[in-house]
Amino acid sequence: MTRKILESGSLRLVIPSQTRYLNLVTNLAKRASVAVGLDDSDAAKVSIAVDEAVTNIILHAYQSDPEKSVEMELQFSPKALEIHLLHSGNGLRDDQVRLPDPSEYVRHPRKGGLGLLLMSRFMDEVRFLENGDRSECCMIKHLG
Repeated sequence: MTRKILESGSLRLVIPSQTRYLNLVTNLAKRASVAVGLDDSDAAKVSIAVDEAVTNIILHAYQSDPEKSVEMELQFSPKALEIHLLHSGNGLRDDQVRLPDPSEYVRHPRKGGLGLLLMSRFMDEVRFLENGDRSECCMIKHLG
């Protein structure tokens, strides 16, 4: 079976800052990943990375304020799938990112704390940007 791969394009989705909408966001990310030619395993990893990033925005950037919103823009080309998550909450900058040591985490397990590590392992690039009053998490998965 041959899979039709999408050419260049983009999709945009805006959700309320509520975890009950995570399934919608992660399903869209997974289906878009498959549509651009990623296999099911890589598409699942993209979905997990998106879940972690959006959860972090809801819980940390917005402190679970349900009145805020999260914007997800998927940009795809023959070379890469880019996922841009934009919000107006307290943003993270690249120089603030400290990835946990997995071996230390195993020795001293706790709930949470692995989201950034998963995002960095499952995606080819993860960047945190600020653009005026908006913050962005940009994740890129290279194709082929």
